[in-house]
Amino acid sequence: MQRTTETPRQFLGARLENVRQQLLSCGAVISSLVEPQSRPLVTDALTKIARLTVRIAVVGQIKSGKSTFINAFVRHPRLLPTAVTPWTTAVTNLHFAQATPQDGAVRFSFMDANEWGDIANGAGRFRELTERLVPGFEPRILQSETYALAERARLKLGPEFEQLIGRGHLFKSLHPGLLERYICSGEFVDENDIGRYSEITRSADVYLPGGPFEFPTTVTDTPGINDPSLVRDEITRRSLGAADAYIIVLTARQPLSAQDVALLRFMRGLNKDRVIVLLNRIDELSDVANELPQVLRFVRERLAEEFPRSSIPVVPGSAWWAMQALAFEPQAVAKTLKRPSAAHLFRSGLLKPGDADPKALVHPDTQARVSHALHAMSGMPELYDAFEFVTGIAGPAFSLSLVARGFSDMSRACERAAEAELQLLLADRARRTQAATTGGIHNDSSAIHARERDLLIAVSSNIDASAKAIGELFVRVIDEEQARLRAALLKLVDAHAARERKVLTDSLARGASTATWTHEGFELRRALADTFRNGFKESSERLLGFNARLIPELFKLLQTVVPAPQIPVPQQQGLSIPVPASVPLSRMLVLDLDRSRWQAFWNRSASAEQAGAKIEALIKAEFSQVADELAASAARTFHDFATTTIGWALGACRNIQQALQRRLDRLMQEDGVQDGLTARFDERINTQAQRLKDTEALTQYLEYLARDVEQIFRPGGPPQ
Repeated sequence: MQRTTETPRQFLGARLENVRQQLLSCGAVISSLVEPQSRPLVTDALTKIARLTVRIAVVGQIKSGKSTFINAFVRHPRLLPTAVTPWTTAVTNLHFAQATPQDGAVRFSFMDANEWGDIANGAGRFRELTERLVPGFEPRILQSETYALAERARLKLGPEFEQLIGRGHLFKSLHPGLLERYICSGEFVDENDIGRYSEITRSADVYLPGGPFEFPTTVTDTPGINDPSLVRDEITRRSLGAADAYIIVLTARQPLSAQDVALLRFMRGLNKDRVIVLLNRIDELSDVANELPQVLRFVRERLAEEFPRSSIPVVPGSAWWAMQALAFEPQAVAKTLKRPSAAHLFRSGLLKPGDADPKALVHPDTQARVSHALHAMSGMPELYDAFEFVTGIAGPAFSLSLVARGFSDMSRACERAAEAELQLLLADRARRTQAATTGGIHNDSSAIHARERDLLIAVSSNIDASAKAIGELFVRVIDEEQARLRAALLKLVDAHAARERKVLTDSLARGASTATWTHEGFELRRALADTFRNGFKESSERLLGFNARLIPELFKLLQTVVPAPQIPVPQQQGLSIPVPASVPLSRMLVLDLDRSRWQAFWNRSASAEQAGAKIEALIKAEFSQVADELAASAARTFHDFATTTIGWALGACRNIQQALQRRLDRLMQEDGVQDGLTARFDERINTQAQRLKDTEALTQYLEYLARDVEQIFRPGGPPQ
């Protein structure tokens, strides 16, 4: 995996990593400043950002060059198998800039007994599909595929099959040929051959050094989406939910063809703002100058048709060129430069006419020049730029933004608490000085402190009650918004199902056969995606409105007890909630199966009206579950946001209250005591004054940092 020549380096996630490291440092300081009761809030935030990872899923057709692309993208040219004919069968997670587990850098997880049983016996989702398709029939439509999968595994593994189910294999490091045994399909003769464990492998996790990533990043390679296996289709879909960004790999020879409905269905379930399309294999075009503009225009027009109002970046390139820029194999490069597509490289002006000569390719200067040209024209620099933008609007950036705001608010609370404590000390010293000057005893201190303590206890109780009421209100609002969003989605489903019923009934009444009827689910998926996105944004605006009005009420309660200038209320401007991916829309439904899989469905229809009613019920049953899951995902996102923002606001208020309570308790212990306190008061005042200066400086720094991270996290889609 070693490069023989250097290519231009670009470290990804540097902005996010810089913010993350600063927040980790500031969080450690805040933890030392806050009251003991507030430290768990800071500790939890530090733990969360320490574990943040950008997850990017690579999705594409079989034979689109996904594995070659990933090898080039992560700068490990011989990492994933590319020279084998069988394709990837398992989800493979490549972890960069992350601590390697102590038990090994490579883990292969196998399906457990229940999971395998569900697949092999046609249970779970697969049985549900079949039973909806042919009610009352045994689930044999999908069983043939899953039983064949089980049989292949048993034939390959023999008695070992039962021993491995539910377990896995660990390796200290990655060695040549290891991945082929677990994630590539194929037959084998001995234990070293390809595909030995592929049928039972659910996922592979590989921890690697190097790569172009500064921020912890996991790149997920998914099985090809036009794989005929329904099992792999479901595995791929499940892997999309955890991703923050997506790279769709197309091949320049056949991009987004009319037959490629599976890829478009998968894309329906993704957040379009976080999708990048790589138009790969331009090195296989005969005339790049004339063919590439046409292919690009076709892809962009098709994307605009399928995903209107979305600005999905389309990057033309060649993973093969990028990989050769890294590995630089002189013979392979020489062949590459003799292809017709090499004219595209020479037209760039980055190569000299003699660079294609194999004899010239042995010279370091020529290698460096050719390597630079291959990298520059491979599309990788543009892809890296698009990736940087996409990760800036994804979940990890949002989490850093919330923590930066929370730390800033907590630091401001520490500053106000320090100022209030200082004023308490100054006021108490002034009373004691006056009493000493007049020759009396400072008898009224106890009464003053007692009144302040009682008021503080009352306010603290009010803060707790208000926080509980705000939390309950947020829950009610979120439930209302979930119900409203679900109703809007179901309304679309019902209207679409009714239209399809009418189309089918009218066609059959005119003498057509069911063999001529097909269901185009793209229109409904598109409408559901748009409604979900727009509905989520409307709901989030309402939630943010409540947040902006209610959170300040907690801080107003403290104004009656804090002997300091007005407490700044946490800033709400610019706050936004990223739209979650609509992954349920990518699920394969009964309606997506080819006609041969559900011909029996029509054989049971006795009339046009019965056939229409049957298809209407089927559409509702399939897509209603999708609508339910979409609405539930929105509610989960809103609950996470509300819990976080309320938690920080309440924590900041309590920190002030607890600091004052601690100071009052200490002053009350000293009431009536005169001897030796003057010097100690002066020392405390000096210490408190310095604490105030420190917290003021920290607050100012964190406010700048919060603004910086907000410049990174700007949801709303890629630039036009």
